[in-house]
Formats: sequence, structure tokens, C-alpha cells
Amino acid sequence: MILHKLTLNNVGLFRGTQTIHLTPNGKGPIILIGGMNGAGKTTLLDAVRLCLYGKRALGNRVSRNEYYDYLSSMIHRGYDSVIPLNQAAVSLEFEYAHGADTKQYKVERSWRRDGLNHRTVSEGLTISENDLLNPEFDADHWQDHIDELIPIGVSQFFFFDGEDIQKLADDSSHDLYLAESIKALLGLNLVERLQSDLRIYANRLVKRDSPEPLQIEIETVELEIVDLNAKLREAYVDAESLDTRVEKLETQIERQESYIAAEGGGYAGKRESLKLQHGQLLADIEGLENDIRDLCGGLFPFALVPDLLRSLRERLVKEIEFEEWESRNRALKNQNTTILKTLASGAFWDDTSMSMSQIEAVQAKITPLLKTDLERPEALHDFRKIHDRSPAERDRLLEWIDACLNSVPQEFLKLNNVLKEKQLELQKVEQYLQKVPAEEILKPLVEELSALNQTFGQLREQEQETEQSIQNLDYQLEVAERKLDKLRYAQQLGEEHLQRQKRVENVQSVLSTYTARLTDAKIAILGDAIAEGFNQLSHKPDRIRRVELDLQTFAVTLYDTHNRALLKEELSAGEKQIYTTALLWALAKTSGKTLPMILDTPLGRLDSSHRQLLVERYFPYASHQVVLLSTDTEVEGELRSLLDAHISHTFHLAYRQAEGLTTIKEGYFG
Repeated sequence: MILHKLTLNNVGLFRGTQTIHLTPNGKGPIILIGGMNGAGKTTLLDAVRLCLYGKRALGNRVSRNEYYDYLSSMIHRGYDSVIPLNQAAVSLEFEYAHGADTKQYKVERSWRRDGLNHRTVSEGLTISENDLLNPEFDADHWQDHIDELIPIGVSQFFFFDGEDIQKLADDSSHDLYLAESIKALLGLNLVERLQSDLRIYANRLVKRDSPEPLQIEIETVELEIVDLNAKLREAYVDAESLDTRVEKLETQIERQESYIAAEGGGYAGKRESLKLQHGQLLADIEGLENDIRDLCGGLFPFALVPDLLRSLRERLVKEIEFEEWESRNRALKNQNTTILKTLASGAFWDDTSMSMSQIEAVQAKITPLLKTDLERPEALHDFRKIHDRSPAERDRLLEWIDACLNSVPQEFLKLNNVLKEKQLELQKVEQYLQKVPAEEILKPLVEELSALNQTFGQLREQEQETEQSIQNLDYQLEVAERKLDKLRYAQQLGEEHLQRQKRVENVQSVLSTYTARLTDAKIAILGDAIAEGFNQLSHKPDRIRRVELDLQTFAVTLYDTHNRALLKEELSAGEKQIYTTALLWALAKTSGKTLPMILDTPLGRLDSSHRQLLVERYFPYASHQVVLLSTDTEVEGELRSLLDAHISHTFHLAYRQAEGLTTIKEGYFG
């Protein structure tokens, strides 16, 4: 992924439309942006996060009203503004490679204050691919598409500031945070989800076709196990809550909400409407197919031979013309015969004064003319009639031929086009339905979130008999699970059920082995990466000999050169920040994501020696593109000289105090 352009419109200290170009020019990966404290460096980082993730950029515990207040506060408020501004926008343009296919993306998020008291905020989001809106996703799912490209859980290892490093270094929930991050980055959470799905599938196999009394008993025991598990989880939460501060539990709640969002929570609310739409489309398609079958059972097959139909129509038209000519010829012959008879009678000539010789001369002239047949038209010269059909039958045939050549094909094309449209619409609905999470997956996550929220209000309760309660619940759960295993085994009546159950067990065993081996291999790689990064960034290159992570809890243990465990508390403040930086660097490498780095004032709390090590050994190699936001005291003098060979280009955030705004200029301080 490469960031190309960040555009702000009335955001924070940046009034009007201001653009900063971030594409590296090939000289080096670093884009250095300088600014005094309060000039808007953090605003640039916040703008990137806000553009990509919206409300989630502030954390999952932020309410909608708090988010709206934040958006309202992000609208520029200049000292010389006569009329306060009420809208702002930020857009981010970048390229992202999907395998061999590279696409250009533009994400734009805008917001506007509405209402008289300006407490209501309307927000808009658009995302385009290669300058076109992606038709595969409707507007409601644009945010989900962004999260698939750049997961928010991964982005925190690439977009961060010095305060993030300090907080992570001092946070007591560091190990829990690290454990969840490692699971997500290494894909272990997907394996755990698959194991859960296999258990659900195995339970369904056992329940299928079971005797009713046994099934009722199984369901009763399952409900008992669900109840025991819930009680056991509550007991563990109670035991841990006395040793955990409020911030730790809030972190757990935020993470659980992230899981629900990652599972497709945005699609779940539309499940029923999508199902109704799916059923209606199936009915429409069936009706269209029936109409096409009816059409094919009628005249449509004849429409497939239009040349034969035209030839037949031409033949029928000629036969009609031939019959009309024959009819006229017969009528003329009958008329001429009558005239000849009249001329041959003496009565016809009685009232004339012509002599007999004159009459005979006239008859001799007229008779040959009246005995001549009506001349056949040239088009019918050698024509002979083949089809012996009545006029009504010929008219019907001509109507059918005309329909086969015109209306029938048009009707077929119309039905076929509508069918294709319905099929495409059905395909899109089915794609949406595939993204709707299964209830078996989403429900446990929601239930656990509810349990965590309930526990939050009970943090001050004393832990008196929790351990004994856990032991009792464990024993009861073990007894119930043994009973359930016996009932399920008794329920397996057929060989097919046994074979399927065995296959599920084999897959579960393979997944367990795979998880253990993957965890072992990846954790070792991550530990080596942390140790390498720490020693590379520390002025004591032999300070850390190795780093171990517990395979179950992922707790980090540092070992010194004498192979002795080194407590985190033994590290100096600077070393803690170096350790945290090395940890984030190792996680970014292990994630497999090729994302740019955005670092905001990362040197603020480091001594001079650690600063020099980060400048020499971290910034140039942290990523293929590094956006470094610095004050005038962080990257200057010798540090600037060390960094020059790796800098692509520079910018300066110039703050104008009299106007209360910042402008983006090319070039660094001075």
C-alpha cells in the first residue's frame, strides 16, 4: 500500500482545502513533516484515522453524541471568521495491491453541523476504485470494505504517535493487549473460530435423528453445561477483577465490540430483509422460467428458422395470387360463353338492319376474341399450387408466420433479459447473505459482551469464596460433560453418524496440532524479531539475549546476556519506549501487511543516544513509506544529516497565530 495524497477541507487548524502529497519520489521512503507543538501534526494523523475508520478511530466505547461532538470540534474555527464554518471533509488517496492487481482508491469522509444549536452532525462516506464507485458494495457497506483492506487492529501498529508508545510501555494491560493482537495477526483467532464451528457441527450430528426422550435429556444437560460455563466465566471474571483496573476491563469491552464488528455486524441487521428479498427473487425467476417454457412450447421453435418461414410466407402469398387469377379467369370464361350464346341466337340480331353475311362477319371477328383465356401474370407463369388450404387457414398461417418473425422473438428476448436481471440481483443478495454471520458465531460474542458490561459495575466486590466456587463449578461441569458424552455416544445409532463424528474429531485433533505448531513457530519468530529490534534500537546492543513469549498467555519475558529473566520494571524509561517500539515493529513485520508507517513525534521522550539509534536504524527501515511528523527539536542538526539520505521530500506546517490557522508548505524548518 502506498499513500499518495491527503486532502483536508476546514479540518482543525487547516482552513479551506489543503493537500499534502505523500508519494515517495524514489530517493528514500521518508516524508518528513515538521511543525511546532500545536501546529497540527497530530491533526494529520487523526485525519487519516478518521477518514478510514470514522467513529471507531476514537475507540469502541465512544458514544454517538461524543463522536458528533468530536466531529464538530474538528471543523476549523478561525479567529477572523465572520460566519462560523459548519462543514469539513478529509480524503485519502492510496494504491493497494491485491496479488498482481493494483487498484487506486480514494476514501472521502465529510461531515456537517445541522440544527440551530449545532449539536446534530450529518456524516457522509464515499470510496472509489480506479475513479469509479464500486458497484459490488452499496453505501451501507463501504466502511466494511475499508476495514477489510486495512483492518483497524493492524493499523494501530503502523499509524501511531509517541504518546501511544508511552502508554503501551506503562499500561498494566500490556500482556492482555499483546495476546489479543498476536492471535489476530497470526490468524489464531480464525482457527479458534473454526474449532468452535466444528463443535457446533458435532453437536448437530449427535442431535440428528435421536430418540425423543434421549434428545430431551441431552438438551437438559446442555442447558446445564451452558449455565455452568456462564457461572464459571463469571467466577473467573470476579477473581481477575480485583487485580485489574477499570481501564483493563474497558479495553476488553472495546475489543469484544471490535470482534462483533469484524464478524460482520453491519450485515446482521439486514438478515431478515435479505431473506425475504431472496425468496421473492426465487419466485420471480421461477415464474419467468415457466413463461419461457410456455413460449417454447408454442410458436417459438419455428422462430429459430426465419428463412424457412419467409419462404413459406412467400409461397402462400403466391398461392393466394394464383387462386385469385384462376377465379378471375373462370369468371371471364363464363361471361364469354354467355356472350357467344347470345351472339349465336337470332333474337339478338332482330332489331338490327344487318344482313346475314354481315352478322356472320361480326361473329367471326368477335368469337376468337371471346374464346381467348385471361393471360397468366409473369410471376405465375410456371407456378403450380402445392398447399391445398382454405383462405381462413392461409390467413391463420400467415398470422403465425408474422408472429414467429416479430412478436415471438421479441417476447422471448424480453423475458430472457428480465430473467438475467433477476438472476444478477439474486446473485448479489446471495453474496450479502454469505456475509451475514451465523447466529451460532455472533450470539456467543454478544452474550460475552453483555457479561463483561455487567461485571464492570461489580469491580469493587470482595473475592472471598471465588476460588472454592471455581473448583465446585469445575467439578460440576466435568460431571455434566461426562454425562453428556455418555448420552451422545448412546445417541449415535448408525455407522454413518459414527464415521462423521470420527472425522470431526480427527479434524479437531489436526487443528489442535496445527494451532500448537503454528503458535510455536510464529511465537519464536516474533520473539526473535522483538529481540533483534530491541538490540538494534538500543545503545546497549547486548542488553537482550533473547525474548520468550508464553504459548498460552503470550506474556513476554526478556532475558539478558547472562540468560537471566529481566523484569520490565528494570528497564529505564527510555528502554521501555525502545522495547515498545521494537514490539510494534516486530508485530508490523509479523502481520504480513505492507502498510505505510505514520509516526507522530516518536522522539519526544527519548535521550539523545536513543534518538540517534532510531534515526539511523528504525525510521529508514520501518516500512517502504514512512511519514514522520516532527517538532523542530526532534529532527535537527546531526539527526537531520543522518536522515537526509533517506528523505524523499519535506513539508512544513506554518502556524499563523494571528489568524489561528496552519498552512502546508514545502520544505522543512528554515
